[in-house]
Amino acid sequence: MSDFDFDEVGEFGSEKAAEDWAKDNNIDLRDVDIKPTSGGKARAWVRRGSTRMSDIELRNSRDRGFF
Repeated sequence: MSDFDFDEVGEFGSEKAAEDWAKDNNIDLRDVDIKPTSGGKARAWVRRGSTRMSDIELRNSRDRGFF
């Protein structure tokens, strides 16, 4: 994750679900770090400043769940 600060987005049901979330929120996939976890799920982080979402909007998108 290089020299940029990243904010954790949360856990998704799959890597594709994380990519879809990024696309739905107009976030360039180059600004998203997605790591597979057990059971086919994935955790995602987004580069700070790469989205127009406020901290509250980003937190709310996580709180709604991804599965």
